[in-house]
Amino acid sequence: MTGIKQVRNKKLLPDLRKEGDLGKEIVLSTKEKHGVPTGSRLFSHHTLASVRKLSFYHPFFLPHDSLDLVLAATYNQSSEYFADKEDLYLQAETIGCDTWRRLRNTYDKLPPVVIPLGHPMKRGGITERKSPFSVKLMNSGVHSSQTNPGYSRQPAGGAIFFY
Repeated sequence: MTGIKQVRNKKLLPDLRKEGDLGKEIVLSTKEKHGVPTGSRLFSHHTLASVRKLSFYHPFFLPHDSLDLVLAATYNQSSEYFADKEDLYLQAETIGCDTWRRLRNTYDKLPPVVIPLGHPMKRGGITERKSPFSVKLMNSGVHSSQTNPGYSRQPAGGAIFFY
């Protein structure tokens, strides 16, 4: 998706919701970064690697062997004829594509929603548009004169007949 900007995460815990699941809550001695003792701050601050090493962290997509790494690589043997050795192991997240794995402690910042007409009113919900001239009891224009109900003017003679 274009327009997504990655912003540095300044919180104590990294955002790994797309990457894995925590079996239980991480115990933090403090919720703040500033104005607390150094040992308390260091104990509460986690990096991507430290959260991934926790025993109760379970990643969603874990490669089992080297074949999984080669299959997940960006190398395409049908389009690249003489590839280097490292191309077989080059993963999508290292070349800048958005994947399930985070390489830096960032979060995605979505661009502001553009309102097309300049105001939040939305058009929609109307499935059929009826002509305003076919509705009774409306202010009729000059070219849409209606006769009395039950009477009609015949095109041939011009006389008024009652049906």
